[in-house]
Amino acid sequence: MAPTLAFDRSARYGAAIVAMLVGGYLGVATDFSSIVQSEVYAGTIASDAPLLSIAQFLLVLGSMLAAVVLLPTSGWRRLGAFTLVCVVLFLWVTFGLQHAAGNVVHPVTFWRFVLDQGAVVLLAAVGGWVIARGRHPWSWTVVILAIIPALVTPILVEHSFPSSAIALISQGIVAVVGLGAVWLAVWIDGRLARRASTAKGPDAAASDPSSSSPRDQSSSVR
Repeated sequence: MAPTLAFDRSARYGAAIVAMLVGGYLGVATDFSSIVQSEVYAGTIASDAPLLSIAQFLLVLGSMLAAVVLLPTSGWRRLGAFTLVCVVLFLWVTFGLQHAAGNVVHPVTFWRFVLDQGAVVLLAAVGGWVIARGRHPWSWTVVILAIIPALVTPILVEHSFPSSAIALISQGIVAVVGLGAVWLAVWIDGRLARRASTAKGPDAAASDPSSSSPRDQSSSVR
């Protein structure tokens, strides 16, 4: 008889990793310019490309949210991760369309930095994952690494890199920074947990009656 495969805690964790990796890759590799063009030209271009981009965006959002759902974690952590992912991605789309339509333009450098696709994907993916995993609050500071793609992309543009090279480099940066940030959060969480247990060790030993010496116990009896 074939063994029964149970979708247990470990399986859910593995599926969540795959879903978040897929969502992160699609988020940085997908070109959403057709959505921008549909907003700029107000539907004068007869094409299904905007609908395709919307479907791709929903796939990115759905993959990240599915990862949060699959993670074996508490409801409050899942709600926090849900909120972060949705707020970041929907604000990115909203302000991106407004920026493309010319409603929010200045300062140009600020909006180019804030709306960087790689930075937004990293903020949503890494931030949502760290919150859902229940890491120490100090480990949440790793999300600041999300600004790296927004700092590197303008440099590549200024040096006249081809668009295909910029896309490949951006994808590589997002992958390396994303994985590095998650493992850095694990290290920070473990380091703080060990420090807390070390600090509580002497106090716990002093308050434990069983840790007193036999002489002390006999004297107390006398």
